Amino acid sequence: MAISGSRKFLSRSFSTLSPHPLRVCIVGSRADGFYTAEKLLKTHQGSQVDIIDRLPTPFGLVRSGVALDHLETKNVINQFSRVAQRCMFLGNITLGSSISLAELRELYHV
Repeated sequence: MAISGSRKFLSRSFSTLSPHPLRVCIVGSRADGFYTAEKLLKTHQGSQVDIIDRLPTPFGLVRSGVALDHLETKNVINQFSRVAQRCMFLGNITLGSSISLAELRELYHV
């Protein structure tokens, strides 16, 4: 119930007509992070999405943990790369030591 209320608040407060773009930080650049970024960018046009990760490169195990003979799975990197062109990836950042949750909350809406 609280989540539903939050969605309504976000939709009203950060509509595409708002002069202030929605600023979102996603922690983790695995598949779930990029799918979330893709959905946010589609839903809230003009939003600014940053993705931070403790690793220096994005895409998590899709990049480094999928065998070469699983081409269908590897092809999602193309989809994630298109999303990455519309947001900013910041690698080598560890939540808690490189930046605190309080600092993230000051910098981003969500």
